[in-house]
Amino acid sequence: MIRLVTKSDLEQAASLIAMAYPGMQISDEEDKKGFIERLTLEIESENNLKYYGLFKEQNELVGVYKLHDLKGNVNGKIVRIWGIGTVAVHFFHKKEGVAKQLLQHFHELARQEGVGIVSLYPFNTSFYQKMGYGYGPTRYQYKLKPASFPNSGDRKKVVMLSPANEEEIVAVYNNFVSMHHGMIERTWHERTLIKKKHSYYAGVYEGNELIGALAYALQPLQDSHFLHHHMNILEWVWTKPSAFIDLCTWIHSQQDQVDRVYVRMHDESLIYQFDDPRNDSIRLIPSVYHEIGTVGTGIMYRISSIESFVQQTNFNSLDRPETPVTISLFVRDSFIPEQNGSYKLTFGENCWSIEKSFNPAEEVDLSITISDLSSWWMGCVSMEKLVQYGKVEVNNWPAKQLDRWFMPPTKPVCLTSF
Repeated sequence: MIRLVTKSDLEQAASLIAMAYPGMQISDEEDKKGFIERLTLEIESENNLKYYGLFKEQNELVGVYKLHDLKGNVNGKIVRIWGIGTVAVHFFHKKEGVAKQLLQHFHELARQEGVGIVSLYPFNTSFYQKMGYGYGPTRYQYKLKPASFPNSGDRKKVVMLSPANEEEIVAVYNNFVSMHHGMIERTWHERTLIKKKHSYYAGVYEGNELIGALAYALQPLQDSHFLHHHMNILEWVWTKPSAFIDLCTWIHSQQDQVDRVYVRMHDESLIYQFDDPRNDSIRLIPSVYHEIGTVGTGIMYRISSIESFVQQTNFNSLDRPETPVTISLFVRDSFIPEQNGSYKLTFGENCWSIEKSFNPAEEVDLSITISDLSSWWMGCVSMEKLVQYGKVEVNNWPAKQLDRWFMPPTKPVCLTSF
């Protein structure tokens, strides 16, 4: 049975999660007590979080997950985006299909609530791709010298922020969300981190309005003196270019104390803003390409309800056909059988609609897996590239035309962890 985790279940939940995630270092009773207090706060607060557990006989908890009910920007439209995190299976109940049951429950709840898109951060990308999750945007980690940052702004406009500025930090963050596809609105947990002063914050004002904010931590440089640090930028948002330049100039001025600045962004064009984007590896990629950073894949997306996704997003702000259009597609989804099959996607009266149909796979315009469809409709990969690499075959329509109608022009940006 899968049900909501209650306060009486938290000792079991804490032990299970501690075994599943040893990196959390919940190693003794004091650590466990602190973790139970955290879980208690989460389930008793008004927030976007819920814990669900899979219970066996005698109320034994063998698996748990955390549901995040989020609001995010899908190509300019704010919709519900659910996230699943802390998927934990009891150490002595692995290979019993527990994780599969938890994911099935999560997807069923999403469909009941009419949530069209769900997401997660994978511990194993291939495991979740088999469950229909498509790869999200790549994230780049740069290690830059402070002197490489632009120095054309006004560092004196940069001020230190504190928990007293929480509402302003949330406001500029959510303004950034409204401007960037993929971003998720500020969460209860992130507000808690601001209140607890989890990091330092620097900000830029224009008049009385905060137009840029940067969260950072300073980490001592190994084998160096106590005044030598790396700066780890945890979050960086701005609503006007001048705020970005002023914050860059402020970072530029930290050369006496900061050796390298860690910047993590989805935007590979960031390197064009710096005098020297090279990291500290001195490695070359043949023939002569200097290493500038590392890249990783993380957040994955899954369309949990094709009909809800089309209805809620309606491919907002993308090109529209000039005349009525009908496209037949076949979606292969083995994990949510109700979604497997043919669809008729129709444009008319300046609106897209979709309904199930009965065309066989070999007679449709487009046959695609749910994972590739999710990545495509979230703007992570183009139909042109899916066709080029032989993953998808398109009939009757040019791939470029389909991209103009259904693919956001920018890849999603997501700074929210869950």
